[in-house]
Amino acid sequence: MAARQIIAVAPYQVVLEETDFQEPDKNEALIKSEYSLTNTGTELAVFTGLDAELSETFAYPVVQGRTNIGTIEKLGKGLDDLSLGDFVLSFGPHASHFVIRRDLIVSKVPADIEPQTACFARMAAVSISAVRSAELTAGDQVLILGQGIVGNMSAQLFQISGAQVMVVDLSDARLEVSRQCGISNAVNPTNVELKAAVSDWTEGRGPRIVIEAVGEPELIRSAVDLVAKHGQVILLGTPRKSVAMDLGQMLLRIHADDITLKGGYLWDVPNHPTPRVQHSVSEHVSAIFNWLRDGRLTVKPLLTHVYSPDQCQEAYERMQQDKDGCQSVLFDWRQENEE
Repeated sequence: MAARQIIAVAPYQVVLEETDFQEPDKNEALIKSEYSLTNTGTELAVFTGLDAELSETFAYPVVQGRTNIGTIEKLGKGLDDLSLGDFVLSFGPHASHFVIRRDLIVSKVPADIEPQTACFARMAAVSISAVRSAELTAGDQVLILGQGIVGNMSAQLFQISGAQVMVVDLSDARLEVSRQCGISNAVNPTNVELKAAVSDWTEGRGPRIVIEAVGEPELIRSAVDLVAKHGQVILLGTPRKSVAMDLGQMLLRIHADDITLKGGYLWDVPNHPTPRVQHSVSEHVSAIFNWLRDGRLTVKPLLTHVYSPDQCQEAYERMQQDKDGCQSVLFDWRQENEE
């Protein structure tokens, strides 16, 4: 059977290409897409060639996409917990149809949550890894550097968990989106002296937890400089740049002031409940669906652009060139699948 999928074929070049796929095998399902959501981290690193620069094993072409909402059309053997017609969130690609393993189908989508909204549960599952990594107690002050999708939802999830939150970004447009999502303490360091603003907020103590949600090595050094003594710095963004910088003062502060530096990573937990493991991605998504349902987690301001799949080149160029205004791109596959 033929399908169409979005493929990065070279730096700054993506195409919508026809492909064939096999019938689902054991523990696999065939899914017809309704929507797929991009992200400005991994996918943009592939589009711009950054991943190719950093990895000797990286090679084009690359099938893009890691967040998909669609309907199960066929089931292989062994999938007794799923049914034909189930509407599911998966780690599927940007494709009209695709076959995927059961472990990569994260969750059924509740009928009372809009599909476009449900797509963001996958990215929120990235953000919640910072909350799970933190040794958080109610009332802790948490500083979050970067207000893309992951940083924004991380801030919301820390607030849901009882933290006091300040967010930082160089883009006034992104900070306005943060405010629309209920994050009132939003600071642009081009307008104020950041260290002074943080000191005023924390009465000179520094925040107990600092989240680096961009993946910029220079910001990691800033995070260590800003955090309180005995505090935690969590790396939520993925560093992808090779940089040369003096780490002496940063390492001295980590050593002398007992700073904990740790990662917050989606794949640190299994996709589904596993014996002797406390959390899983699917359990995180279930909680996120509840917060979306009751309004504690807000994502509509983050949905800034919707494209048809045949506009994929324009969509990725927009993400790369308009980082202030383009928080996300959603591909709408419904018309594609009606043709």
